Amino acid sequence: MGLTWSERMSVGVPLLDSDHKTLLGLINHLQRSIGDDEEHAAVGSVLQALEEYAAHHFAREEAMMDACRYPLLTRHHGTHAQFTEKVLGLKSRYDQDQTGVRARECLAFLNSWLIDHICTTDMNYRSWMIGHPGAEAAAQKVSMTGAVQKGADLDWARLRILLVDDNVNFLEILRTILQSVGVTKISAAHDLEAAKAVISHEPLDMLLSDWHVGQESGLDLVRWVRRGPPDQARLPVLVLSGHERMANRDLALLAGADEFMEKPISARNLLLGVARLAGRAA
Repeated sequence: MGLTWSERMSVGVPLLDSDHKTLLGLINHLQRSIGDDEEHAAVGSVLQALEEYAAHHFAREEAMMDACRYPLLTRHHGTHAQFTEKVLGLKSRYDQDQTGVRARECLAFLNSWLIDHICTTDMNYRSWMIGHPGAEAAAQKVSMTGAVQKGADLDWARLRILLVDDNVNFLEILRTILQSVGVTKISAAHDLEAAKAVISHEPLDMLLSDWHVGQESGLDLVRWVRRGPPDQARLPVLVLSGHERMANRDLALLAGADEFMEKPISARNLLLGVARLAGRAA
């Protein structure tokens, strides 16, 4: 059983509640990855996403505290630093040996920290932050994708994205990362036949496909897309693979992919890649 969001966890600030739900969702993906064939890739992707998204959330939260002149900001920053140090330690061990960090070990720390931090430490700033006119404006200046979002004014909510992966848990990790920046129009397919049906009948802005979709190849899907009618053939495509080799990258690009990314994924790099694809589609 994973963690379930409840109203007692709400800090009364919708933007920060949304951040907390994203963090909770990422942690729950670890729970679901236990014993999965791609557990190691899921652990690496979640740890990377937690490092990046937590840093983004902490920066937004602290910017709002500063705008409110919250008196416990320094102490609160210390708790954020402790979390970051622990996650970086787990990620460092993972980078050295991908089999050396399991989902259960990460969950023991993350579950207790998140619940305690939200339900205890974060509740202390509620009265300072709710209704403060400058708090949300301060948070909106902090972007997950940095200059890309500022320069391109990307409207994440308008994007229509198809995710193709036979691994349901990894697909949900991708969905969580995309939803964290406001993408809501997300379709999913677990095999090539279902993916082709969505592409043929639904308007899309881009396709994100795993290289291996069960016993099928995501590159066959990319080639099929490029052979289709003009609107279909122009669909921007990102291919994901658990095997990073220059030859694989070259094969994906030769098949017609616009972007190639290795697993475990970086949340920030995924969003930057999506932003580049959106720029091509514009």
